[in-house]
Amino acid sequence: MIKRPTFSSHLIYCCITTLLFIGAGAAISQADELESANESISAQEVVESAVERAENQHYSMIETNFSSQAVSKNHSLDGDGTITETESFRHLQYPLNGAVFEELVEKNGRPLNEKEKQEEEKRKQDFIREIEERRTRGDYVQPSKEEAIRFNREFTDRYIYKLERTETIREHSCWVVSFEPKQGKLPTRNRMDRALNKTTGLMWISRDDYGLVRVEFALREPFKYWGGILAVVRNTDGTVDYTRVEPNIWLPLHFDLKLDLKIMLVKNIRRLIVKDWFDYKRVNHPVVSDPVTARSTVHDSSGDTVLE
Repeated sequence: MIKRPTFSSHLIYCCITTLLFIGAGAAISQADELESANESISAQEVVESAVERAENQHYSMIETNFSSQAVSKNHSLDGDGTITETESFRHLQYPLNGAVFEELVEKNGRPLNEKEKQEEEKRKQDFIREIEERRTRGDYVQPSKEEAIRFNREFTDRYIYKLERTETIREHSCWVVSFEPKQGKLPTRNRMDRALNKTTGLMWISRDDYGLVRVEFALREPFKYWGGILAVVRNTDGTVDYTRVEPNIWLPLHFDLKLDLKIMLVKNIRRLIVKDWFDYKRVNHPVVSDPVTARSTVHDSSGDTVLE
């Protein structure tokens, strides 16, 4: 089994994955259809088209055609919001046995030591085994992160939407759509649902292909774990950005989350978590893991080795 983090880091991780939108979407271009559309298009229609695109990406596994790098920083904050400590991590992301694996290669600016390399190698082998188990069962092969969500109808059906304006962001002309929870009973099957039911924000959706370009979100009221006995999440807000790496293909670019927790009614934890993705490269050949050495090779579109 994959090693679980400590209680406080695990709780922070759950909050991150609860609020992080998965899958900006890749689909057949709808530019011609959009050119003939007028400005009377409703916010609901925009969101439904964006969801259709995101679902197309999810099931096409388009991400397995790309390698990339990611750098994340976990900043500890004091009561005034000043950074008191920072942890940093660099990952390589690449296709592995039909899914996308994120391999840790640096911690706080230094390469992994031997113990950390062994732990990461074990995590990779666990990942490969899970892929094979999913494939045997006929399940979707990409292992999902705990409490992770997708930008799908199950997610969007809980909100009402309003078309606020049009705006250009990073040269993409976008509809800006606000969202807030519907009134009445909403799904409460798990902690993720309870957090989403308290989340409001804005979406920037590309007007030429319905790609999700940016999401800004915030908890509108505190979110309690176990009635506040374990933890209370307060004053939380964040941003997710996506980049169009090729026509009609959108992948993560930036994520930031400001998190304010009270643990066990005693300990205050304030974090600013930032993650940036870069160096996307289309991969020509799928990664095949050597069961003996457990090392993998990825080649980019030029034929150069990205990782070995």
